[in-house]
Amino acid sequence: MNRPEETKIDPVEAEALDFLIAAEFDPTAVERMPENLRAHARRLLGELQHIKAYPIAPPSDSLIDATLARIAQEERRQSERMSFSNSPPSLRRRLGIPNIVAVAAMLIIAAGVAVPLTNQVRQSQSQLMCANGLRSVGSGLSAYAADNRGVLPMTAGLGSFLSDSTSSDSGIIENAQHLDMLSKNGYCDSKCTRCNGSRNLSYRIPMHKSQTNLSSMQRSPVAADANPLQTMVRRGVTPVNFSMSSQNHAQRGQNVLFSDGSVIWMVTPNLSNGPKGLFDNIWVIRDKNGIETINLRANPKHALEILLAN
Repeated sequence: MNRPEETKIDPVEAEALDFLIAAEFDPTAVERMPENLRAHARRLLGELQHIKAYPIAPPSDSLIDATLARIAQEERRQSERMSFSNSPPSLRRRLGIPNIVAVAAMLIIAAGVAVPLTNQVRQSQSQLMCANGLRSVGSGLSAYAADNRGVLPMTAGLGSFLSDSTSSDSGIIENAQHLDMLSKNGYCDSKCTRCNGSRNLSYRIPMHKSQTNLSSMQRSPVAADANPLQTMVRRGVTPVNFSMSSQNHAQRGQNVLFSDGSVIWMVTPNLSNGPKGLFDNIWVIRDKNGIETINLRANPKHALEILLAN
């Protein structure tokens, strides 16, 4: 097999490259080099800057496959050419300019593929785990209702809950604590009432007595990821956008559990099948004047108003 010719580097340029490698490509090291090497060192650094500044577009699947195949092919060739020597090759011979360019290009491609892919996998996994937890909540609610004449968990009368401003900071209702009755009574494990075991959920506040009974409730949301508006108010921030998504999933959307046990991923908190055909935001109340408000003690305009509160 004919061995390919190695790329020859100008001796002065090679010496400048040795200095840069030893200095870990620090630009300030150029001034410490011999004067005859400085121009070559600056040119090499400029070439590397061009590579670093090259705009990266999301790689296509075909490009990724072709790159991986080329890497595997090159590794096989290197393995076939591998020979043993008593003295290791110099750093300069192992790191020529073509090698540096190839390594830099591979790193750029790897960064463009690996980082977005890793984030996407983590987000999908978090979304799936949270959805599975809500399905367990739905099974627990169904079993609880079957044992309690159809009634959903409620630790106190609705009137006292809405009028009690001492239940939490800033008067925010700790409504999702009702779900804790499921784990305390063995209807689901201790993690099912928390998104991924740590982040809170929100739970339906019944605006009418018909919404306290699962068997008579129309198909509508009963639980979801945490209400982001209440989270902001608890931190002393007044929200201006009522249509934001839950912070449980970086405001990309929220898992919503419906009364029939189904779990749906919603990218906005707005339902198109609200009372009288109106859009219904599951985070807020539409008061008697038809205005959306975060005031949980406002009188709702419709008895079928949907509100999921933390």
